[in-house]
Amino acid sequence: MGSLGYVLLVFFGLFALRLPIAVVLIASTIVGLLLAPAQIPLATLPTTLWHGVNHFVLMAIPFFILMGDLALASGVTKRLVDLTKAFVGHIAGGLAHVSVLVNMVMAGMSGSDLADAAATGKLLIPAMQRSGYPTGYAASIIAGAAMIGPLIPPSIAFIIFAAATDTSVGRLFLGGAIPGVMLGVFLMLQAYFVARRNGYPREPRMPYRERVRATALGLPVLAIPVIVLGSILAGVATPTEAAVLGVLGVIIIGALYRELSVAVFARQCLATIRTIGAVFLIIAAAAAFGRVLTLYGAAESLAQWMTGLTTNPLLFLLGANVVFLLLGGMIDTVPILLVFVPLLMPTVAALGIDTVHFGVITVFNLLVGLVTPPYGLTMYLLCRLSGIGMLEFWRYQWPIFLTMLFALGLVTVFPWLTTYLPDLVMPVR
Repeated sequence: MGSLGYVLLVFFGLFALRLPIAVVLIASTIVGLLLAPAQIPLATLPTTLWHGVNHFVLMAIPFFILMGDLALASGVTKRLVDLTKAFVGHIAGGLAHVSVLVNMVMAGMSGSDLADAAATGKLLIPAMQRSGYPTGYAASIIAGAAMIGPLIPPSIAFIIFAAATDTSVGRLFLGGAIPGVMLGVFLMLQAYFVARRNGYPREPRMPYRERVRATALGLPVLAIPVIVLGSILAGVATPTEAAVLGVLGVIIIGALYRELSVAVFARQCLATIRTIGAVFLIIAAAAAFGRVLTLYGAAESLAQWMTGLTTNPLLFLLGANVVFLLLGGMIDTVPILLVFVPLLMPTVAALGIDTVHFGVITVFNLLVGLVTPPYGLTMYLLCRLSGIGMLEFWRYQWPIFLTMLFALGLVTVFPWLTTYLPDLVMPVR
């Protein structure tokens, strides 16, 4: 077994022991440096870790996370639920449609699957239980809807992909818009037919006056995604600056609703700091481990192996789907984006695949992994919020899972679904 074999053995061995992924990555990096053919001092590790997070575009992540945390604490999410319930609650499977629409709007604020699942799950799972929906169905539809968050811009996953591959953040954001909306439509169609078949309840049709009131209270919330995306696409703000504008918008709206006190704001800031500390440690460790793999020639070997399998771009993307679906069910999204994706980029370029198309497909696959055992963080989060087990969750999740795979297949086969908006709004010059 060569040195690279020992590095991978340490990586998968520690991962199998369920150690934190940052610890697994740093330990594997240290072993890789010690066994490297050329002597590389361990003293270079801190510098490598620092370079891993020293990207301006990554500064947007803390503000998007804070925006999502403040949205839940300031009454923003509750107003979104009331607004969507006013217009789709009376349709068969009404609260399932509410879950999807709320996550589509939340997608324009938080950019995080887990943040959206937590925010909507805390509000809608109890509401769906009270209305008579099975708890497993409530958790599973919210899990599927939360996938939309990192597809519809802004998206933390796209920001990390952009940092790893030097791709335009704006083009990636636009590339995910149509697939995200398409997934939302498919989930609502699926929810409608499931509700009709199983006799799931619908909400009473809301009187006109109450609809007007819900709309008036909810409209300020809809301004936040417009401000964030509009400032980026208009070229007046970077993603980081747009995230700051979004945070300010949530603070102002929370103050108008009189639900965001100084104490609540301070508590959410501390929660955000804890979250971004863990996220950035993983980003730094993944970047260091990726450099070790590059040092050992893993990038060239993987590129040659993938190219040797096929020179057909579509077959390559279908193969990448299988690889990323398997990885997404076992490993956290961040190290996959920072370690494995850069290894495939030379092959992507050689086959003439659009980077935005590949980025959207990659993120889509990893989002499916978040509801797939054994790693499935979103699955575990919603099982914990709803008090059910994995088997109960998957009893209702499998048709939603097939819906997600169908949407992923369309995005893979038809590149224009991801490239049309970027080429229209931000063409490459």
